[in-house]
Amino acid sequence: MKKLMIAFMLMMPLSVAFAGVVAVSNPSDSYSKSDVTNAWKGKTTAQLVENAAASDAFYSDVIGKSASSVEKKIKRKVFSGRMAPPKTLNSDSEVIKYISSNPGSIGYVNDSSVNSAVKVIK
Repeated sequence: MKKLMIAFMLMMPLSVAFAGVVAVSNPSDSYSKSDVTNAWKGKTTAQLVENAAASDAFYSDVIGKSASSVEKKIKRKVFSGRMAPPKTLNSDSEVIKYISSNPGSIGYVNDSSVNSAVKVIK
């Protein structure tokens, strides 16, 4: 029983780490996962939409960097004029509403919030 509890406790952080944050776009856009990564690194242009509630998970799971690392890079590029600042919204529903109304925008939400108004980028 003790070994079972230890195995369960070791797996708990894994379930949180894969909490399902996905990148989304307007259904009329055709972005790939590399387009998402490049947009957040300031290498391509897109209207970026941040979800304040899910940013840490998005940066680590999708971009592969820490939130502080990505935020520093974004601030430098915005300050130098090489990138527009991301629009920051506070909830999945706000992000979905904004993206569905604005072609050319990319954001991220929890996978449980995705609906037909946006397209998951794979």
